[in-house]
Amino acid sequence: MSVSAVCPRCGETLVVRPGSTAQAWCHVHGAVTPLHHTVLVAHDAISAVTADARVPAWVPDPVPAGWSVTGMAWGGEPGARAIVVDCAGPAPLGGSAELVLVAEEPGTGVGCGYAGLPGLDPGDVIEGPSSVDVKAAGQRAPLWAVPTSDDRAAFVGEAYGVWLWLVMWPMNAAWLLAEQLELLDLRDRIYPDLPLGPPSEHLLPGN
Repeated sequence: MSVSAVCPRCGETLVVRPGSTAQAWCHVHGAVTPLHHTVLVAHDAISAVTADARVPAWVPDPVPAGWSVTGMAWGGEPGARAIVVDCAGPAPLGGSAELVLVAEEPGTGVGCGYAGLPGLDPGDVIEGPSSVDVKAAGQRAPLWAVPTSDDRAAFVGEAYGVWLWLVMWPMNAAWLLAEQLELLDLRDRIYPDLPLGPPSEHLLPGN
Protein backbone atom coordinates (compact mmCIF):
# COMPACT_ATOMS: atom_id res chain seq x y z
CA MET A 1 0.00 0.00 0.00
CA SER A 2 2.84 2.43 0.80
CA VAL A 3 5.93 3.46 -1.14
CA SER A 4 9.40 4.31 0.18
CA ALA A 5 9.34 5.82 3.66
CA VAL A 6 10.64 9.38 4.10
CA CYS A 7 11.95 11.50 6.96
CA PRO A 8 9.03 13.22 8.73
CA ARG A 9 11.11 16.38 9.10
CA CYS A 10 12.67 16.92 5.67
CA GLY A 11 11.17 14.36 3.28
CA GLU A 12 14.46 12.53 2.57
CA THR A 13 13.96 8.94 1.40
CA LEU A 14 14.91 6.56 4.22
CA VAL A 15 16.26 3.06 4.57
CA VAL A 16 14.22 1.38 7.28
CA ARG A 17 16.29 -0.82 9.58
CA PRO A 18 15.85 -4.56 8.89
CA GLY A 19 13.26 -6.14 11.18
CA SER A 20 11.94 -2.74 12.28
CA THR A 21 9.21 -0.59 10.78
CA ALA A 22 9.30 1.80 13.73
CA GLN A 23 12.70 3.45 13.25
CA ALA A 24 14.90 4.60 10.40
CA TRP A 25 17.93 6.82 9.84
CA CYS A 26 17.97 10.22 8.13
CA HIS A 27 21.36 11.65 7.11
CA VAL A 28 20.24 15.08 8.36
CA HIS A 29 18.08 14.30 11.41
CA GLY A 30 19.41 10.96 12.65
CA ALA A 31 16.99 8.36 14.06
CA VAL A 32 13.42 9.20 13.07
CA THR A 33 9.98 7.61 12.89
CA PRO A 34 9.60 6.83 9.15
CA LEU A 35 6.72 8.54 7.38
CA HIS A 36 4.86 6.25 4.96
CA HIS A 37 2.39 7.39 2.31
CA THR A 38 0.18 6.09 -0.47
CA VAL A 39 0.68 6.95 -4.14
CA LEU A 40 -3.10 7.28 -4.58
CA VAL A 41 -5.43 7.64 -1.61
CA ALA A 42 -8.40 5.25 -1.48
CA HIS A 43 -11.11 4.41 1.03
CA ASP A 44 -9.57 1.00 1.79
CA ALA A 45 -6.16 2.59 2.39
CA ILE A 46 -7.71 5.05 4.86
CA SER A 47 -9.47 2.18 6.64
CA ALA A 48 -6.23 0.19 6.88
CA VAL A 49 -4.27 3.08 8.40
CA THR A 50 -6.96 4.19 10.84
CA ALA A 51 -7.93 0.71 12.06
CA ASP A 52 -5.25 0.61 14.78
CA ALA A 53 -4.08 4.24 14.77
CA ARG A 54 -3.09 5.82 18.08
CA VAL A 55 -3.93 9.34 16.83
CA PRO A 56 -6.88 10.87 14.95
CA ALA A 57 -7.07 11.18 11.16
CA TRP A 58 -8.64 14.62 10.77
CA VAL A 59 -10.61 15.76 7.74
CA PRO A 60 -12.88 18.80 7.31
CA ASP A 61 -16.53 17.94 7.86
CA PRO A 62 -18.08 18.80 5.56
CA VAL A 63 -15.28 18.97 3.00
CA PRO A 64 -15.44 22.51 1.49
CA ALA A 65 -17.12 22.79 -1.91
CA GLY A 66 -14.75 21.77 -4.68
CA TRP A 67 -12.22 20.25 -2.28
CA SER A 68 -11.07 16.63 -2.01
CA VAL A 69 -8.78 14.47 0.09
CA THR A 70 -5.65 14.11 -2.04
CA GLY A 71 -3.25 12.13 0.12
CA MET A 72 -2.50 10.36 3.37
CA ALA A 73 0.71 9.68 5.26
CA TRP A 74 1.42 8.05 8.60
CA GLY A 75 4.34 7.54 10.95
CA GLY A 76 4.83 4.33 12.89
CA GLU A 77 3.64 0.81 12.06
CA PRO A 78 1.65 -0.85 13.44
CA GLY A 79 -0.47 1.71 15.29
CA ALA A 80 0.27 5.06 13.65
CA ARG A 81 1.76 7.67 16.03
CA ALA A 82 1.21 10.41 13.43
CA ILE A 83 -1.33 10.77 10.63
CA VAL A 84 -1.31 13.33 7.83
CA VAL A 85 -4.39 14.03 5.70
CA ASP A 86 -3.79 16.23 2.67
CA CYS A 87 -6.66 18.15 1.04
CA ALA A 88 -6.78 20.48 -1.95
CA GLY A 89 -9.30 22.73 -3.65
CA PRO A 90 -10.15 26.31 -4.59
CA ALA A 91 -8.62 29.01 -2.36
CA PRO A 92 -10.99 31.41 -0.58
CA LEU A 93 -9.43 34.40 -2.38
CA GLY A 94 -9.05 32.73 -5.78
CA GLY A 95 -6.65 30.22 -7.26
CA SER A 96 -5.92 26.84 -5.72
CA ALA A 97 -4.98 25.91 -2.17
CA GLU A 98 -3.77 22.96 -0.15
CA LEU A 99 -4.42 22.03 3.48
CA VAL A 100 -2.40 19.49 5.45
CA LEU A 101 -3.88 18.28 8.74
CA VAL A 102 -1.50 16.50 11.12
CA ALA A 103 -2.27 14.66 14.35
CA GLU A 104 0.83 13.38 16.11
CA GLU A 105 2.16 12.23 19.43
CA PRO A 106 4.79 14.56 20.95
CA GLY A 107 8.34 13.96 19.78
CA THR A 108 7.63 12.73 16.24
CA GLY A 109 8.44 16.00 14.42
CA VAL A 110 5.90 15.54 11.62
CA GLY A 111 4.00 18.81 12.06
CA CYS A 112 7.21 20.79 12.43
CA GLY A 113 8.41 19.25 9.15
CA TYR A 114 5.39 20.61 7.27
CA ALA A 115 5.49 23.96 9.05
CA GLY A 116 9.21 24.38 8.38
CA LEU A 117 10.23 24.50 12.05
CA PRO A 118 13.57 23.02 13.17
CA GLY A 119 12.46 21.07 16.27
CA LEU A 120 10.29 18.07 17.07
CA ASP A 121 7.51 19.98 18.86
CA PRO A 122 6.15 23.55 18.71
CA GLY A 123 7.72 24.55 22.05
CA ASP A 124 7.09 28.14 23.14
CA VAL A 125 4.94 28.86 20.06
CA ILE A 126 1.95 27.97 22.24
CA GLU A 127 1.78 30.88 24.64
CA GLY A 128 -0.53 33.81 25.10
CA PRO A 129 -3.99 33.94 23.53
CA SER A 130 -4.82 31.58 20.69
CA SER A 131 -5.22 32.92 17.13
CA VAL A 132 -8.21 30.87 15.94
CA ASP A 133 -9.99 27.68 16.86
CA VAL A 134 -11.59 24.70 15.15
CA LYS A 135 -14.04 22.07 16.33
CA ALA A 136 -12.36 18.67 16.47
CA ALA A 137 -14.91 15.87 16.90
CA GLY A 138 -17.28 18.43 18.43
CA GLN A 139 -14.77 19.83 20.91
CA ARG A 140 -13.28 23.33 20.66
CA ALA A 141 -9.56 23.18 19.86
CA PRO A 142 -7.69 26.51 20.13
CA LEU A 143 -4.89 27.00 17.60
CA TRP A 144 -1.83 29.25 17.71
CA ALA A 145 -0.24 30.82 14.63
CA VAL A 146 3.21 29.41 13.86
CA PRO A 147 5.96 31.67 12.47
CA THR A 148 6.96 30.09 9.16
CA SER A 149 7.99 30.97 5.61
CA ASP A 150 5.87 33.34 3.55
CA ASP A 151 4.63 30.62 1.18
CA ARG A 152 2.37 29.02 3.80
CA ALA A 153 0.35 29.55 6.97
CA ALA A 154 0.61 27.18 9.93
CA PHE A 155 -1.35 26.72 13.14
CA VAL A 156 -0.93 24.26 16.00
CA GLY A 157 -2.96 23.23 19.04
CA GLU A 158 -4.02 20.08 20.83
CA ALA A 159 -6.91 17.66 20.45
CA TYR A 160 -7.39 14.20 21.96
CA GLY A 161 -4.19 14.70 23.94
CA VAL A 162 -1.93 14.95 20.86
CA TRP A 163 -0.76 17.78 18.62
CA LEU A 164 -3.10 19.10 15.93
CA TRP A 165 -1.47 21.00 13.05
CA LEU A 166 -3.06 22.82 10.11
CA VAL A 167 -0.62 23.93 7.42
CA MET A 168 -1.91 25.73 4.32
CA TRP A 169 -0.49 26.85 0.99
CA PRO A 170 -0.49 29.68 -0.03
CA MET A 171 -0.48 31.87 3.06
CA ASN A 172 -3.85 33.47 2.25
CA ALA A 173 -5.47 30.02 2.40
CA ALA A 174 -5.68 30.76 6.12
CA TRP A 175 -8.96 32.46 5.22
CA LEU A 176 -10.39 28.93 5.38
CA LEU A 177 -10.42 29.52 9.14
CA ALA A 178 -12.44 32.75 8.91
CA GLU A 179 -15.48 30.61 9.63
CA GLN A 180 -15.02 27.89 12.23
CA LEU A 181 -13.80 24.71 10.60
CA GLU A 182 -15.23 21.43 11.88
CA LEU A 183 -13.08 18.30 11.79
CA LEU A 184 -14.11 14.65 11.67
CA ASP A 185 -11.88 11.84 12.94
CA LEU A 186 -11.83 9.20 10.19
CA ARG A 187 -11.27 6.53 12.84
CA ASP A 188 -14.90 7.11 13.82
CA ARG A 189 -16.46 7.25 10.37
CA ILE A 190 -15.35 7.05 6.75
CA TYR A 191 -18.32 8.10 4.70
CA PRO A 192 -18.54 6.46 1.26
CA ASP A 193 -18.85 9.74 -0.64
CA LEU A 194 -15.70 11.26 0.90
CA PRO A 195 -14.28 13.07 -2.17
CA LEU A 196 -10.85 11.75 -3.19
CA GLY A 197 -8.43 13.31 -5.66
CA PRO A 198 -4.91 12.92 -7.12
CA PRO A 199 -1.80 13.64 -4.99
CA SER A 200 -1.04 17.28 -4.23
CA GLU A 201 2.28 19.12 -4.16
CA HIS A 202 2.77 19.17 -0.38
CA LEU A 203 1.76 15.65 0.62
CA LEU A 204 5.27 15.10 2.00
CA PRO A 205 7.36 17.50 4.14
CA GLY A 206 10.12 19.36 2.36
CA ASN A 207 8.10 19.87 -0.84
